[in-house]
Amino acid sequence: MKVVEIMPHERTRLYGMLVAKQAAIQKNGRGTYVRVGRASGKSARWTHKKYRGSVQLERDPSEAITARIRAAPAENERKLLSSFLDFIDRHSQDRVATITIRYR
Repeated sequence: MKVVEIMPHERTRLYGMLVAKQAAIQKNGRGTYVRVGRASGKSARWTHKKYRGSVQLERDPSEAITARIRAAPAENERKLLSSFLDFIDRHSQDRVATITIRYR
């Protein structure tokens, strides 16, 4: 499992923007991430269409986002991490202050 901590710039609501962007992409029948499970204001779980595994997003009160990336084979976990970081970079590059990756 890999844990990605994303700190947005001050006064930036990054979590809501990411979830809305993923929903808009999915609504148009495109994208690689699919939201699964219950809709919640502080957490979401996404699965990837190609790689088996999931990304569990959680929003802190300080608007920091913690993403737990899990996949069965280590190779899929690496690809899922790369895909998620690419999604963050592509859709919110000017709103992110720091990204920290912890390996577990």
